[in-house]
Amino acid sequence: MTCAANSPPKLTPQLIAEINRYLLVRTEIRKADLCLLFGSHKSADARVQVAAQLWRDGLVERVLVSGGEYTEAGQCEAHDMCEVLVAQGVPRSHIILETRASNTGENVVFSFGLLKELGIYDAVQSVIAVGSVSASRRYLMTLERYWPEVIKMLAPANKYPVSVADWPLHAEFACEVLDEWGKIQPYLKAGYVRELNPETCPIID
Repeated sequence: MTCAANSPPKLTPQLIAEINRYLLVRTEIRKADLCLLFGSHKSADARVQVAAQLWRDGLVERVLVSGGEYTEAGQCEAHDMCEVLVAQGVPRSHIILETRASNTGENVVFSFGLLKELGIYDAVQSVIAVGSVSASRRYLMTLERYWPEVIKMLAPANKYPVSVADWPLHAEFACEVLDEWGKIQPYLKAGYVRELNPETCPIID
Protein backbone atom coordinates (compact mmCIF):
# COMPACT_ATOMS: atom_id res chain seq x y z
CA MET A 1 0.00 0.00 0.00
CA THR A 2 1.53 3.30 -1.12
CA CYS A 3 0.16 6.37 0.63
CA ALA A 4 0.68 10.06 0.11
CA ALA A 5 1.85 10.47 3.70
CA ASN A 6 5.56 9.90 4.29
CA SER A 7 5.01 7.59 7.24
CA PRO A 8 1.41 6.38 7.36
CA PRO A 9 0.44 4.77 10.67
CA LYS A 10 0.17 1.02 10.86
CA LEU A 11 -3.42 -0.14 10.54
CA THR A 12 -4.11 -1.91 13.82
CA PRO A 13 -7.60 -2.99 14.92
CA GLN A 14 -7.53 -0.22 17.52
CA LEU A 15 -6.66 2.45 14.93
CA ILE A 16 -9.31 1.20 12.52
CA ALA A 17 -11.92 1.38 15.28
CA GLU A 18 -10.86 4.92 16.23
CA ILE A 19 -10.95 6.10 12.62
CA ASN A 20 -14.39 4.57 12.14
CA ARG A 21 -15.65 6.28 15.30
CA TYR A 22 -14.10 9.71 14.88
CA LEU A 23 -13.36 10.31 11.21
CA LEU A 24 -16.02 8.42 9.27
CA VAL A 25 -18.93 9.99 11.11
CA ARG A 26 -22.61 9.67 10.29
CA THR A 27 -25.38 12.16 10.91
CA GLU A 28 -29.13 12.02 10.59
CA ILE A 29 -30.50 13.01 7.19
CA ARG A 30 -33.69 15.03 7.17
CA LYS A 31 -35.12 17.73 4.93
CA ALA A 32 -32.72 20.66 4.60
CA ASP A 33 -32.73 24.08 3.00
CA LEU A 34 -29.54 23.46 1.03
CA CYS A 35 -27.28 20.73 -0.31
CA LEU A 36 -23.69 21.95 -0.36
CA LEU A 37 -21.94 19.83 -2.97
CA PHE A 38 -18.17 20.06 -2.54
CA GLY A 39 -16.45 20.15 -5.92
CA SER A 40 -14.06 17.47 -7.14
CA HIS A 41 -12.92 15.92 -10.37
CA LYS A 42 -11.58 12.79 -8.68
CA SER A 43 -14.88 11.62 -7.22
CA ALA A 44 -17.32 13.94 -8.99
CA ASP A 45 -19.58 11.19 -10.32
CA ALA A 46 -20.18 9.62 -6.91
CA ARG A 47 -20.81 13.01 -5.29
CA VAL A 48 -23.25 14.13 -7.98
CA GLN A 49 -25.21 10.89 -7.69
CA VAL A 50 -25.65 11.44 -3.95
CA ALA A 51 -26.75 15.06 -4.41
CA ALA A 52 -29.18 14.13 -7.20
CA GLN A 53 -30.70 11.42 -5.02
CA LEU A 54 -31.22 13.91 -2.19
CA TRP A 55 -33.12 16.10 -4.66
CA ARG A 56 -35.21 13.21 -5.99
CA ASP A 57 -36.06 12.22 -2.43
CA GLY A 58 -37.32 15.75 -1.72
CA LEU A 59 -34.70 16.33 0.98
CA VAL A 60 -33.20 19.59 -0.30
CA GLU A 61 -34.62 22.85 -1.64
CA ARG A 62 -31.50 23.92 -3.54
CA VAL A 63 -28.14 22.46 -4.55
CA LEU A 64 -25.11 24.73 -4.29
CA VAL A 65 -22.16 23.32 -6.22
CA SER A 66 -18.84 24.78 -5.09
CA GLY A 67 -15.62 24.18 -7.01
CA GLY A 68 -13.29 26.45 -8.94
CA GLU A 69 -10.66 23.94 -10.00
CA TYR A 70 -10.51 23.00 -13.67
CA THR A 71 -10.92 19.45 -14.96
CA GLU A 72 -8.77 17.77 -17.60
CA ALA A 73 -11.41 18.78 -20.14
CA GLY A 74 -10.78 22.43 -19.25
CA GLN A 75 -14.13 22.90 -17.53
CA CYS A 76 -14.67 24.31 -14.06
CA GLU A 77 -15.63 21.61 -11.54
CA ALA A 78 -18.84 23.36 -10.59
CA HIS A 79 -19.97 23.67 -14.20
CA ASP A 80 -19.20 20.03 -14.97
CA MET A 81 -21.05 18.80 -11.91
CA CYS A 82 -23.98 21.10 -12.62
CA GLU A 83 -24.47 19.59 -16.06
CA VAL A 84 -24.60 16.09 -14.60
CA LEU A 85 -27.07 17.22 -11.93
CA VAL A 86 -29.35 18.63 -14.63
CA ALA A 87 -29.07 15.38 -16.58
CA GLN A 88 -30.07 13.58 -13.37
CA GLY A 89 -33.26 15.62 -13.11
CA VAL A 90 -32.30 18.54 -10.85
CA PRO A 91 -33.80 21.73 -12.32
CA ARG A 92 -31.13 24.23 -13.30
CA SER A 93 -33.20 26.94 -11.59
CA HIS A 94 -32.58 25.19 -8.26
CA ILE A 95 -28.79 24.93 -8.71
CA ILE A 96 -26.39 27.64 -7.51
CA LEU A 97 -22.82 27.67 -8.81
CA GLU A 98 -19.81 28.88 -6.82
CA THR A 99 -16.82 28.83 -9.18
CA ARG A 100 -13.89 30.30 -7.23
CA ALA A 101 -13.13 27.87 -4.40
CA SER A 102 -9.95 25.81 -4.54
CA ASN A 103 -10.09 24.16 -1.10
CA THR A 104 -12.63 23.08 1.50
CA GLY A 105 -12.47 26.27 3.54
CA GLU A 106 -13.09 28.35 0.45
CA ASN A 107 -15.95 26.04 -0.53
CA VAL A 108 -17.72 27.05 2.66
CA VAL A 109 -16.71 30.72 2.89
CA PHE A 110 -17.37 31.53 -0.77
CA SER A 111 -20.64 29.59 -0.70
CA PHE A 112 -22.25 31.47 2.16
CA GLY A 113 -20.84 34.70 0.75
CA LEU A 114 -22.63 33.92 -2.51
CA LEU A 115 -25.83 33.13 -0.64
CA LYS A 116 -25.59 36.56 1.00
CA GLU A 117 -25.10 38.22 -2.39
CA LEU A 118 -28.19 36.43 -3.68
CA GLY A 119 -30.20 37.50 -0.64
CA ILE A 120 -31.04 33.97 0.49
CA TYR A 121 -28.47 33.43 3.25
CA ASP A 122 -30.97 34.03 6.05
CA ALA A 123 -33.33 31.45 4.54
CA VAL A 124 -30.72 28.70 4.92
CA GLN A 125 -31.00 27.21 8.38
CA SER A 126 -29.88 23.67 7.55
CA VAL A 127 -27.33 22.17 5.17
CA ILE A 128 -26.57 18.67 3.93
CA ALA A 129 -22.92 18.47 2.91
CA VAL A 130 -21.99 16.07 0.11
CA GLY A 131 -18.39 15.05 -0.44
CA SER A 132 -15.96 12.16 -0.24
CA VAL A 133 -16.68 9.76 2.60
CA SER A 134 -13.05 9.79 3.71
CA ALA A 135 -13.28 13.51 4.52
CA SER A 136 -16.63 13.22 6.30
CA ARG A 137 -15.63 14.84 9.57
CA ARG A 138 -13.47 17.51 7.93
CA TYR A 139 -16.42 18.83 5.91
CA LEU A 140 -18.51 19.13 9.05
CA MET A 141 -15.67 20.63 11.07
CA THR A 142 -15.03 23.20 8.34
CA LEU A 143 -18.70 24.13 8.36
CA GLU A 144 -18.49 24.40 12.16
CA ARG A 145 -15.53 26.75 11.86
CA TYR A 146 -17.06 29.16 9.35
CA TRP A 147 -20.82 28.61 9.60
CA PRO A 148 -21.43 27.52 13.20
CA GLU A 149 -25.09 28.45 13.45
CA VAL A 150 -26.34 26.31 10.57
CA ILE A 151 -27.67 22.78 11.22
CA LYS A 152 -25.17 20.42 9.62
CA MET A 153 -25.81 17.02 8.10
CA LEU A 154 -23.69 14.80 5.89
CA ALA A 155 -24.45 12.56 2.92
CA PRO A 156 -21.07 11.00 2.07
CA ALA A 157 -20.12 9.74 -1.38
CA ASN A 158 -18.11 6.55 -1.81
CA LYS A 159 -16.38 6.19 -5.18
CA TYR A 160 -14.79 2.85 -4.32
CA PRO A 161 -16.10 -0.64 -5.21
CA VAL A 162 -16.17 -1.71 -1.55
CA SER A 163 -18.38 -0.65 1.33
CA VAL A 164 -17.23 2.04 3.75
CA ALA A 165 -16.83 -0.63 6.43
CA ASP A 166 -14.29 -2.41 4.22
CA TRP A 167 -12.06 0.60 3.59
CA PRO A 168 -9.01 -1.04 5.23
CA LEU A 169 -9.19 -3.83 2.61
CA HIS A 170 -8.88 -1.50 -0.39
CA ALA A 171 -5.40 0.01 -0.77
CA GLU A 172 -6.39 3.31 -2.42
CA PHE A 173 -9.36 3.80 -0.11
CA ALA A 174 -7.20 3.11 2.94
CA CYS A 175 -4.56 5.59 1.79
CA GLU A 176 -7.20 8.27 1.29
CA VAL A 177 -8.66 7.66 4.75
CA LEU A 178 -5.23 7.73 6.40
CA ASP A 179 -4.37 10.94 4.56
CA GLU A 180 -7.52 12.53 5.99
CA TRP A 181 -6.78 11.13 9.44
CA GLY A 182 -3.43 12.89 9.36
CA LYS A 183 -5.00 16.27 8.50
CA ILE A 184 -7.41 16.67 11.40
CA GLN A 185 -5.08 17.64 14.25
CA PRO A 186 -2.87 19.98 12.19
CA TYR A 187 -5.99 21.65 10.78
CA LEU A 188 -7.41 22.06 14.28
CA LYS A 189 -4.19 23.64 15.51
CA ALA A 190 -4.10 25.97 12.50
CA GLY A 191 -7.70 27.03 13.08
CA TYR A 192 -8.95 25.74 9.72
CA VAL A 193 -11.56 23.56 11.41
CA ARG A 194 -13.39 23.43 14.73
CA GLU A 195 -14.70 20.56 16.81
CA LEU A 196 -18.34 19.75 16.24
CA ASN A 197 -21.15 21.15 18.34
CA PRO A 198 -23.66 18.33 19.03
CA GLU A 199 -26.48 20.89 19.12
CA THR A 200 -25.96 21.88 15.49
CA CYS A 201 -24.39 18.65 14.24
CA PRO A 202 -25.76 15.56 15.99
CA ILE A 203 -23.58 12.55 15.24
CA ILE A 204 -25.02 9.04 15.09
CA ASP A 205 -23.02 6.74 17.38
